[in-house]
Formats: sequence, structure tokens, C-alpha cells
Amino acid sequence: MNKKQKLINQKKKRIVIITACILALILIFAIISLATFGFKKIKEGLIAKETNILYYNEEDKQNEEEENNVIVVGIDEKNETNENVNNENTETNNTKVETKPETPKKQEIPYYIKVNNTANVVTVYKKDSNGKYTVPVKAMICSIGDATPEKGVFTMSDKYTWRLLQGDVYGQYACRITGHILFHSVPYQKQDKSTLEWWEYDKLGTKASLGCIRLKVEDAKWIYDNCVSGTKVEFYDDSNPGPLGKPTAQKISDDEEVRNWDPTDPDKKNPWTDYLKRKED
Repeated sequence: MNKKQKLINQKKKRIVIITACILALILIFAIISLATFGFKKIKEGLIAKETNILYYNEEDKQNEEEENNVIVVGIDEKNETNENVNNENTETNNTKVETKPETPKKQEIPYYIKVNNTANVVTVYKKDSNGKYTVPVKAMICSIGDATPEKGVFTMSDKYTWRLLQGDVYGQYACRITGHILFHSVPYQKQDKSTLEWWEYDKLGTKASLGCIRLKVEDAKWIYDNCVSGTKVEFYDDSNPGPLGKPTAQKISDDEEVRNWDPTDPDKKNPWTDYLKRKED
């Protein structure tokens, strides 16, 4: 083999080696690219799947938040939504259930109360056979005041077993007639049945209050227990105390041992019960 031929063979060999290297590099690059691309696709798929799940949860959360906003902020919007849902439910269930609105029952008002300002007497009436309040059932001695309504008909509302009154005193079995005018017991210095203002109790039957209608405890409790909210209370003036006359109230100022209690209070702790028994003996 001559020198020229030898050089040609060496050159061909180098070309083959270089070509092989290039092909190997291309193959390696292709494998790396395919692997990278595949991994990327797999990763994107997983991310997409995870994103869809997150999006679904976020969407639910957003819907929930929107519903909460409707409840808190958009009341009309909530009502409209509920109305639509109710309408849809009604239409769906029309063939199965037919509902009828309930007619509210009219509250029975058994009594009518009249307050005679001139006589300081409260008379309670019930209905006659014609449904008119003409039958007297109970009369009570009372004390009215300067702010007591002179005339008119009012509707009794709120009730309280104890009520703070003007002058930082308390009344038992208070029933609101109108505004600050109430039926209640003679005042107590504290929310305590043993702190009765006995000097005020002895004024029952005369004008003595600031405006409320003071009563014996047994009478205030009777109204509290038997006259429902909605009972009408009429004020008027007449020298005639009423069909049942004017009851009396005992004077308690001289009974120092027990005068801090209302003698008509049905409480079992009322010392008047034992006191009167001892006096009888």
C-alpha cells in the first residue's frame, strides 16, 4: 500500500468515527429530549389533574362564600333565591302534597278593665251572652296619680314580676297599660318582698302615685295571672265607684313587726299569716 492510499484510508476511518460520534450524540440527544418531553407531559398531566381538583374545591368554596354573602348582605337576594327554590319545590311536589296556609287563631280576651279615677277603684268585667263586657267579676281598691290618663281606652302589653319604677323603687306584678303607666303593687325599696313602703300602702284608695295604678299584691297578681296582653283598659271619672262598690285595704302602719310585707302577698314566707294567728289567740 502506497503512502497516498494509506492517507486516504486514515481519512475515511476518521470520517466514519466522526460520523459515528455525531450519530451517537444525536441519538443521545434524541433520547434525552424524548425523556424530558415525556416527563414534562406526565408532570403537566399530573399538575393539570391536581389543578382541576383544586379548582373544583375552590369553586365550591367560592360558591359557599357567595351564598354566605347573600345571607349576610343581600337579604332580598336571599329571599328571592329561597322563594324560587320554594316555587320549584312546590311545582315538583304538586301532584303529591297540597298545602293550605293556617289561619291564625284570634286570641281570646276574657276581661275588660275599667279604672275609676274619681273613686280610685278598678273593676274587671267579663263578657255576657252577647259577647259584650258587661258582667262585673272583681273590684279592686287602687291609688292613681297626677299622670294617670283622665280618659281613654288603652291596650295592656308587657308584664313583669318585678319592675324598676321611678324613684328607684320596685313594683311587683307590673302590667303595662300605656307608656310608663302600669298596674303594679305598692312600691318596695328593694327587689325584696320585705321592703314594702308601708306608709304608701296605707294610702290605698286615695290619689297617691305618680301616675301608675297601685294595687294590693293579691290584686296586682290577679291581673298579672288572668288578664292577657291585649286586654283593654278604660279610664273614666265617676263618683259612683262601680257595680261592685269600693273594696277596703287594712292599715298596717301600727303593725311594726310585719308592716314591711304586703298582708295580701300569697308568698309562704309572708309573716302576716303567723302574726294574725297570734293576734287571734
